[in-house]
Amino acid sequence: MKETKHQRKIGDIMAKHAKPHANGKTEAKREAAYFMSLSLENVRCFGPKQTLDLSDGKGKPARWTIILGLNGTGKTTLLQAIAGFEMVEDGIGRDCKLGTSNALIPRYFAFYFSDLKFQRDPDLPLNLDCQIASSYNLLQAPTRISHSSYNSVGINGTCSSDCYQQLWCCAYGAGRRVGSTSFVLNASHDSIRTLFTDQAELRNPEEWLLRLDYSANQQTSFSDDQKVRLKDAIELLKNILPDVENIRLSSTSGPNPIPRAEFKTPYGWVPLRSLGYGYQTLITWVADLANRMAERYPDSPNPLAEPAVVLVDEIDLHLHPQWQRKLIGYLTERFPNTQFIATAHSPLVVQAAADANLAVLRREGDHVVIDNDVDNIRGWRIDQILTSDLFGLETARPPQVEKLLLERKAILTKSKQTPADKRRLKELESEIGELPLGETAEERKERQRLLELLERLENGKRPSA
Repeated sequence: MKETKHQRKIGDIMAKHAKPHANGKTEAKREAAYFMSLSLENVRCFGPKQTLDLSDGKGKPARWTIILGLNGTGKTTLLQAIAGFEMVEDGIGRDCKLGTSNALIPRYFAFYFSDLKFQRDPDLPLNLDCQIASSYNLLQAPTRISHSSYNSVGINGTCSSDCYQQLWCCAYGAGRRVGSTSFVLNASHDSIRTLFTDQAELRNPEEWLLRLDYSANQQTSFSDDQKVRLKDAIELLKNILPDVENIRLSSTSGPNPIPRAEFKTPYGWVPLRSLGYGYQTLITWVADLANRMAERYPDSPNPLAEPAVVLVDEIDLHLHPQWQRKLIGYLTERFPNTQFIATAHSPLVVQAAADANLAVLRREGDHVVIDNDVDNIRGWRIDQILTSDLFGLETARPPQVEKLLLERKAILTKSKQTPADKRRLKELESEIGELPLGETAEERKERQRLLELLERLENGKRPSA
C-alpha cells in the first residue's frame, strides 16, 4: 500500500506539535484514560449501529479485550476507529479548515477521512461514538466518564477536553515493519501510524539498546539512570523470548566494526536480523512500546507500569502455540496499567485470556454485527473453544475423518442394515482406524496399555510385568 500525502502529512504535523520535555523528551501527564465502549454506524462492513463493549462488566475498563471474527469482518476497522479518537489540539484543525481555534480534532479522522474510506453508504452519515473513563489506575473505578462523537457530515469531534488530554494510545498493525533507526521522525512522534499504513515503521529495537548503552557509558548526570534503563530493556526482551538465555551488545569484525545486539540461543549467539521471523515480530512491537513508554514517562521509576492504551492487530501473528499461550500473562505482568485491545485468530490466545473481555464479529446478510455476549470458556480445552460460538467450527476433527464418521453414523442408525451396509461398515472401520482418546500423549499411551491388558485377560493370559 503506497503511503498517501495525507499519511505523510500527519507524521510531520505530529512532529511539529510534540511538546518537548525539559530534558528533550516528550512531556507526559500522569492521569489515565481508558476506553469503555465504541459505537459505530455506516462504517465499512458495519451498517446499522453496533457497539463494542470494552468494559469488564463491573463498571471499569477491561484490561484485555480480544476481538475475534472471520477475515473481512471488520476487526482492523474497529482498532482504527478506536485509535482515531486519540486527539491533538487545534492548529492542525485550522490546516484542514475543521472546527474552531479551540476545538479538539480527532487525529486520524481529520486527515484520513477520504483515504480510509470509512463511510459505507455515501448518502448516509457515518457516526462514531466512544465512551472514555478517567481514573488514576486501570483497576480502580473511573472518576468520570466522557463521550466523544465523530460525524462525517459535520466532520468534527466533541469531547471532554480534560479527559482527552489523558488519553494515550500505541497501536500496532499486522505489518509491524522494523525501521532502520529508533528515531525516524515520523515513527518517533506517531504511536499509532502502523495501524493505518503498512509503509510506517516501528522503532528499531537494536538501535534502542545501542543508544541506551551509549548513554549509559557517558560521563553525565543521567548515565546511572540509563544503565538501569538498559538493564531493564535487556531483561524485558529476555523474558519475552523463549530459548533466549541472554542478550549482549557487541560489534562485527573487520576494519569497520558495526555495533549490534546479539541473542544467546541454543544455537549460539545470533544477531537480531538472523533470528526467526516470530522472534523479530514480537521483539519489534514490544520493544517499540517499551521505548515509547520510557519516553512518555521519563521521570517514572517504572515507565512500563504507567497508563497506556495499546491496540494490536493479529497479536498471535507468526507466534508458536507455546508463545501464544504465554504472551497475555507476560504482557499483563509487565504492563500492569495498560489496557490492551487486540484482534486474534488463535484459540490458544483466547484460552490464555479466559478472564478477558471477548467479542465476536459475525456476518448477518450484508453487514456485520458485534456479539459481546459470548461463552464463558474458563477451563475449556482448545477443541471445545474451536467448536464454541467463538470460532464456530462444527467439529475439531479433520474434515476427511468427520465425513467418514457421519457416514458410519447414518448406517448404524438405520432400523435394518443390508449386507451392503455391513460390508461398508467394515470398510469405514478400516478407513477410520483407531481414533485417539485422551488430551495428552501420556493419557493415550495409558489407554493403549489398558486395552492390551484387557485383551490379555480376555485371552486367559497373565498380565506382563
